Amino acid sequence: MCGLRQLTTAVFLRALLFWLTLTVAAGAIAFPAKPAEHARDAWTYTRCANEVGDGYLNQLHLTPDEEKRAADSPLWRRDFVPEAYRAEVDRAIERRCHQQPVDHPERRAAFAVAVLAGGALLLYWLLPHLSIRCRRLKAADPSEPPRPVDIAVHDLAAGAGVNAPTVLVNVVDTSVNAVAFGHRGRRYIEVSGGLENKLRLSGGRDVFEALVRHELGHIRNRDLDVTLAVTALWWGFVALVVGAFCLSLTGYADSATSLRELCLRLALLTGVVYAARNSFLQSRELHADRFAASCPSDGAGTTREVLDNILSTLAGARPGRAGETSVWPFGTHPSLARRRAALVRPVLADEFTGWELTLIGCLGLFAVNLVLGRSFELMIFALRIGLLDLADVSTLHPLYAWTAMPFLLVAGPVVALGVRNSVLAWGGLRALGPHMGARLAGLAACLWAGLCLGCLIYPGPIGRRDDTTAVMLWQTFTGAPALGLALASAAVVAFCALLALGCEAVRLRRSLAVALTAAYGALIAVVGFPTALPASTAVYLRAAALALPLAGALGLLTARRPPPAMCRRASGAGYGTGSVTVVSSPMRRPLRVLCHLITLGMTAWAVSTAARLLSDFAPSSLFTLVSQLGFVLYGCGIASAALAPHDTVFHQRMHTAVSCLAAAGLLLTLNLLAEGRTTPWLVLILLGPAAGVAIASATSAAALYDLRHRRRAPDTARAAARVAS
Repeated sequence: MCGLRQLTTAVFLRALLFWLTLTVAAGAIAFPAKPAEHARDAWTYTRCANEVGDGYLNQLHLTPDEEKRAADSPLWRRDFVPEAYRAEVDRAIERRCHQQPVDHPERRAAFAVAVLAGGALLLYWLLPHLSIRCRRLKAADPSEPPRPVDIAVHDLAAGAGVNAPTVLVNVVDTSVNAVAFGHRGRRYIEVSGGLENKLRLSGGRDVFEALVRHELGHIRNRDLDVTLAVTALWWGFVALVVGAFCLSLTGYADSATSLRELCLRLALLTGVVYAARNSFLQSRELHADRFAASCPSDGAGTTREVLDNILSTLAGARPGRAGETSVWPFGTHPSLARRRAALVRPVLADEFTGWELTLIGCLGLFAVNLVLGRSFELMIFALRIGLLDLADVSTLHPLYAWTAMPFLLVAGPVVALGVRNSVLAWGGLRALGPHMGARLAGLAACLWAGLCLGCLIYPGPIGRRDDTTAVMLWQTFTGAPALGLALASAAVVAFCALLALGCEAVRLRRSLAVALTAAYGALIAVVGFPTALPASTAVYLRAAALALPLAGALGLLTARRPPPAMCRRASGAGYGTGSVTVVSSPMRRPLRVLCHLITLGMTAWAVSTAARLLSDFAPSSLFTLVSQLGFVLYGCGIASAALAPHDTVFHQRMHTAVSCLAAAGLLLTLNLLAEGRTTPWLVLILLGPAAGVAIASATSAAALYDLRHRRRAPDTARAAARVAS
């Protein structure tokens, strides 16, 4: 039998956060989608009611109170209908103006959420069948004897404790590959023609078993349901946003401009969710490898060795990419080097990267801003349907932080478990030191960047300087949103890391440690919103939020620390290693100095742009925001390329940075053309300087990269050959 299910709780919590965010975003479309016909009817009714009321103002007799006012002030005149005549005036308004039109945004919100849920459910059941039809896959004929591939897969499934899936053979595909897919109650494993041929070869059965066990790991971990559900939900949300955007162009909505602006911001959200979904897919691949490696092998080598050989062969077939570290965010599979590292150290399968923490922070704060921005409407709706009593509401506030509780109770545990998994993957108590502190600081910086990005994509109560109500705890200490979010990110990462290290120091059972970490993540997220806490329990919750990490630090100081060890990411797997050569091109010194000056100017511009974005979380337009973010990411990409560990990562980061620059420049050009602030001829003239900026930045990054690796660079002959090639 193979090992137990390896998928962690954080994976399912991430999927729940995706669902909550997309559901609330779908419901938010209802508010700016108010029909124009209803707005016209409301304006007509208001005008008619005012005419009737104005007519009655001069006809009604004065009440005793009004007579007293008129006697005291000869210039007094009636400005509103007295309460004694209100019923009579209301009947007159109803007779002449008919019934007052009442808007029901909750009905449109329910419709949008129903469309999202129904479309996602439909896609959940249809996508596997569509995949079978598009790929022209065929299962075995029940009337014929079972094929060898069916017998082999079913035997492996029985050994792994998995229900036998339906085997589909793709005879057209000559590669060596297998894919597991399907929905609840019907699982499929697609076997390529090349992999089926491995069964007929003498030394190919080990490869067949290793790949099939990897796919059986997906079924065993039950990540197929989560993956398919998130994918169907994402496609349903994309269709809903496109439909709402087209609706804003038809003139149906009264606030067509607001609806169009919201749809564009939700389009950015779909990109963030897509990247977060792919990071989840990368995590499930590592867990499937981990499951397959735990299965015994019938051949000469273990399943782990066979998988490592397969990945090594794939790395050899991709020159220059053997040591890449999955910088590009939209890949559905992790890098081969990372997969080989997780085979050597299975704990790396649970590690949260900085990119994942950035996406989680962005989704969480986007959702919180979105729901807090509409919290007053939600309160009015709750009062109207009777969920709340007006007598119990002492004061009406424009913001109700309790509406953000569902997101906080999910995003908090995700972040806390992510920090815990990363700390354990880096070595835990054995790796305490400056290196651990630097990595935790990097996680805090990534979380802070995600929170700021969420505020930029959807500006809301969190991030405004002029708020009179303190929504978050840090707003009571500082009025700078960027500084406050930085303090919150640092505190969350530090406290969760202390708790994780303390649990490891006292040797707390894993299931109990995971439950305690998840509960603490929810607690610290809720404590960050003081107005959401009951006054009677706020002090105790804050004391618990501080006491738990302090207890972890005390246990860390008093417990016996294990001997230090070199906790490398991959011992012998090549993770993070690669060739280091001279990447700079031969260039005269004046030109090189000019390139450095241009790069310095671009860096200063990127820093000033980032400072402006952080000082004002409400940019003038969405296109301006995206173009500015592209330029900032270009500067970050150039800096990260100069700090790359080896050539492969350097070239990959340079390509990513240039792509960000090109996308930002293109979007800025389109925006300027749409506003009439430039001409096509001027755009063509500026293409040359833009290309020169990219070349100059690449030259400067390569020079700094060579300067950092001057001691590790190869001999002069090899470097000259590299430059010549």
